[in-house]
Amino acid sequence: MISVVLASCRSNALLFESLAALLPQCRLLGAELVVARATPDQPDPALPSGCRVIPCPANATIPELRGAGLTAARGDWVALTEDNCLATPNWLVELSAGFSGDATVVGGTMGNAHPGRPVDSGAAFAEYGFFGPDQPAAAPGAAPLVTGANVAYHRSLVGQVAEWAVAGAWEDVIHGRLAVQGAVFRVMRRAVIEQNLHYRLADFCVDRYQHGRDYARVRSSGLAPLSRIAHAAATPLLPPLLTSRVWRSAGRTAPASFLRALPFTLAFLSAWAVGEAVGYLVPRSPR
Repeated sequence: MISVVLASCRSNALLFESLAALLPQCRLLGAELVVARATPDQPDPALPSGCRVIPCPANATIPELRGAGLTAARGDWVALTEDNCLATPNWLVELSAGFSGDATVVGGTMGNAHPGRPVDSGAAFAEYGFFGPDQPAAAPGAAPLVTGANVAYHRSLVGQVAEWAVAGAWEDVIHGRLAVQGAVFRVMRRAVIEQNLHYRLADFCVDRYQHGRDYARVRSSGLAPLSRIAHAAATPLLPPLLTSRVWRSAGRTAPASFLRALPFTLAFLSAWAVGEAVGYLVPRSPR
């Protein structure tokens, strides 16, 4: 059996859009659909039949939601996505085609459901452009770039991934650890998830800042103070470096959209870099 975990902490409208794209695919393949839901400032709706809801604290982070859903899932393979995303019609079929051989982690690629607005495209490039269809192959022994919004884990890894996620680890940390342990990754380039949000410049800069800060705090939890300072000092290099990576992975397939969105992409990546710097220098505050 396949399980699909939907990490959900946004509006009811986005949740229902995401479910509308997922439910037909889950029914087709007999997959269970688990919704790990952190209640925002609105009442939880009655969800369609076929969904199993895992209530989570209102302030749960995306990794914590993923961990809760993974813990509850019963499938031999467990796929993850989020409520700010839309699964393309054949996503689960294409992703599950990789559930064979020695693979233990199977990822897809990312697209943009709203390419008409440059700010939306800039947000999609800044958050998910690294996981585009043209991403380069990973170096031997390293994990390929696979996002937690479009990935599946074999049952043998689910417990460990859930434990790390509940502790706050994002997917790059988790996948790096799995690669060291010898996990076998496979990327199914036709298994596409599309980002499905409309953005405001200031709001998404704040979002990127917060994510960059939290990412750096988790990543640097075991680093010595001098190493933290060195990492923080390197963060001004991130916006141009990350933009070049986005171009190689996703921009070349849509150059006009990439160029129109470039000012927004740079703004969002700069906000992330500032957040990273703060995360390396300021310890995590108690929750």
